[in-house]
Amino acid sequence: MEQNQHTYNLRVILIAVLIWEVVFWSVYFGLYFFLIDQVEAFRFEWEAALWGLLSIPLFLSGYLFLIRWKNTVLERLADNRLIPFLTQPVSSIKSFWRFFFFRNALTFLIIALANPQFGKGTTKAVSEGIEIMVALDISNSMRALDLDPKRDRLQVAKMAIEQLLNNLHGDKVGLVLFAGDAFVQLPMTTDYGAAKIFLNSVSPEMMSNQGTAIGEAIDECMSSFDFENGVNKSIIILSDGEDHEGSATMMAEQAYSENVIVSTVGMGTPMGTPIPDIKNGQYVGMKKDKDGNTVTTRLNEAMLKEVANAGGGAYTAAQGTYVNLSGLLDSIRSIDKTEMESKLYTDYKDYFQWFLGFGLLCFVIEFFISERRSGIIHKLQEL
Repeated sequence: MEQNQHTYNLRVILIAVLIWEVVFWSVYFGLYFFLIDQVEAFRFEWEAALWGLLSIPLFLSGYLFLIRWKNTVLERLADNRLIPFLTQPVSSIKSFWRFFFFRNALTFLIIALANPQFGKGTTKAVSEGIEIMVALDISNSMRALDLDPKRDRLQVAKMAIEQLLNNLHGDKVGLVLFAGDAFVQLPMTTDYGAAKIFLNSVSPEMMSNQGTAIGEAIDECMSSFDFENGVNKSIIILSDGEDHEGSATMMAEQAYSENVIVSTVGMGTPMGTPIPDIKNGQYVGMKKDKDGNTVTTRLNEAMLKEVANAGGGAYTAAQGTYVNLSGLLDSIRSIDKTEMESKLYTDYKDYFQWFLGFGLLCFVIEFFISERRSGIIHKLQEL
């Protein structure tokens, strides 16, 4: 029960808001990734509009600030004994429900703007290509600025992958990220635009276990292939080659024995260079070891060449911000292409109107909710 029924119970409101936010974002991300990854017929026509959902935490912060400001102003306005004669009793729960409907109205309108769609007409398309898994090193050593003083190794590697995507035609591509561990960031797809979106979001913060486990990255790539479809396959590894596991060559040989060609791209220079220490997105100096010495990193070109040789592929090295992929692309093009059949949707049905309707309904409900405490509830709480 509130001690002062003329001010808001910030604690109650905060708990209610946090519970709903946890529920909402859990459901949202669960449904989003399920629909995008598992429901082939589903898409957002304007997916970039979903970034507008980032405005929700701003409205939430503004709402909590406003409630606290109202309480502060009211407490300064008059003595507690006089406040009941100057203001009406307010309900913290009703205040939360007003914000609840306002916040969800914005959510529905943003989703409506993105326009969820389901495909309703299909056709079969046949293209020739291969399956390519790109393994990208995102360990801390990829922050080194030895290739370019303005771009670290990872940024140059991402530029190289984008260049690779621009030169692919009909091939399927997937993305594996690795450091001390490895995981699939993007399953096999022919949507190069989606691949670029996933690529842009990559950063070393996505991996808590540091190291450079190239062998695990190859194994993760191999697990992503469908070896029953008869399509030829290739793995491309972009790394500085500082492998801390020692199984890379063996895994490349095993991959080649299963007719998967493994190529490597060296990111860095053979000279030792310090690793910038980044915390919370801010540069705080150079990385130090436990003895206070500056940690350096260098390109292990010999190891990357060894992996490429074991995998039957090609090796190339970055030169500044330029990565000459012509030799690597030639080796990919020399792989026999396989006809791949895919289902394309020729027409989509819009569902934005449902979310638009829910959004407007939430606005109407929010408009008719008063923050004034109900007379019946007010009398019951006075008993």
